[in-house]
Amino acid sequence: MGLLAKDMAQVRSRRNRAGAGRARARLVERMGALHGLPQKIGQILSLGEMSAPEQTYTSLTECRGTLPAPEAFAEMEKCLGAKLSECFRTIEEEGISASLGQVHRAVLPDGRPVAVKIQYPGMAEALRLDLRALGWLTAPVGGLKRGFDLRAYQQEVGAMLQEELDYRHEAEMIRIFAARTAEWEEVRVPTVIDELSGDRILTMTWVEGEPISAARHWPLEERRKLAACLLRLFLTSCFAWGYLHSDPHPGNYRFARSDGKATVGLLDFGCVKKLEAGQMQALAGLVRDVLDGRARGDTERVLARYLGMGFNRDLLTPMAHLLAPLSEVLFKPFGTAGEFSLSSWNLSKKVGEILHEFRWNFRFAGPANLIYFMRAYQGLIQYLQALDAPVNWRAALEEAWKDQEPASEPEPRPLSKARLKMKSEKLRIRITEANRTKVDLTFRAAAAENLPDLVPPELCAKLAERSIDVEKIAREVVARDFEPAELFQLQEGEKGIRVWLE
Repeated sequence: MGLLAKDMAQVRSRRNRAGAGRARARLVERMGALHGLPQKIGQILSLGEMSAPEQTYTSLTECRGTLPAPEAFAEMEKCLGAKLSECFRTIEEEGISASLGQVHRAVLPDGRPVAVKIQYPGMAEALRLDLRALGWLTAPVGGLKRGFDLRAYQQEVGAMLQEELDYRHEAEMIRIFAARTAEWEEVRVPTVIDELSGDRILTMTWVEGEPISAARHWPLEERRKLAACLLRLFLTSCFAWGYLHSDPHPGNYRFARSDGKATVGLLDFGCVKKLEAGQMQALAGLVRDVLDGRARGDTERVLARYLGMGFNRDLLTPMAHLLAPLSEVLFKPFGTAGEFSLSSWNLSKKVGEILHEFRWNFRFAGPANLIYFMRAYQGLIQYLQALDAPVNWRAALEEAWKDQEPASEPEPRPLSKARLKMKSEKLRIRITEANRTKVDLTFRAAAAENLPDLVPPELCAKLAERSIDVEKIAREVVARDFEPAELFQLQEGEKGIRVWLE
């Protein structure tokens, strides 16, 4: 892991194209050798390469297995409690590497081709160490743990990785998706071979097809069918089934065509997120409000929808007036009559124009348990961009909503707290490094009363060394009716933090 960090630093430091390319190649090679979390991170990065002429991380989605065939086969026999010759007619020696194991193609005695996935030995312990060693992104000078709950994200990722280690759980997810897509002609889900599966081995029927790199060059009508299928699958998973395939890297999808029909095959179900019904109802309610025009001019209603999804109230309230226009941009594809072209969206630019100084507030406000929803949604966008085939988002959404429970009404007036004696409106916290802003957060001015809870203990200790008493500052803020003022600053080398009321 230390060498991986060194490789990452070298990628960032290389100025010329050739040097950066060599550094990235070493980084990717090490990510693949480490498997586990490093390889998963590389697979996530590969999503942005679907339409790119150069591909760096895509090799981590489908590379040669690193476990030699004799060792892989010995592990299989250990898990199965039988000789491979008794279970399979044939099995290929060369495997395909996955992040937690590797897959070998085999043929059952009855002639059916299957995929046999065996977990790497010691992977559970390796993942535990990965999570401990991972350098979670923290703000300078001790971070802002109360603003961005890093522990919650670490727990969310850790819990999902534990589920991925349990191949019996993955087998159950395959059965769930197979049942729900049984009548979908355009979706292919493997069938679990139960008698040849267990905690660390999973045997399932082989799903034929080509990667997205091939499908993106198919005729427009076939690409349009694939895009419509992916969109419908995502929306139905969210609003009707409550189970979301959340690992959309290119190695986990296969695309096929025959007699004018285009199909999508799903290969890996280790990372399936069970969604919370309340969150999805709040999201559906927000989308309905935007489409019906009820979001415009009703700040309290829109804020309540976001709070229903689990967003942080203190971080969202200062930017509540921006949530309606932001939502209109975020859900523009659903409000467009007919087919929507992603090239007309300009999402990042328009979101930046709306949020300005509040962009960190919005990033930090989201709950940790939506991380896999966002990952799947970003994956969907990348696939649709690669296919370059406009589809009707509104029709797909209406279809997905047919089986959903009615969305509950939002809380009435979440902004009803009186602002008596408030001489300022905002509490600002800005973190810089080398004179560049790294984090810029805005809270309601009233949050200054709880300043000791916003500042992590290690930072309080550093401030105390400089005779800066955070609790005393908070008391004085209240006594002065939250009047605009500089509350404190701290500079340590190139890293600094500034807190003030305005």
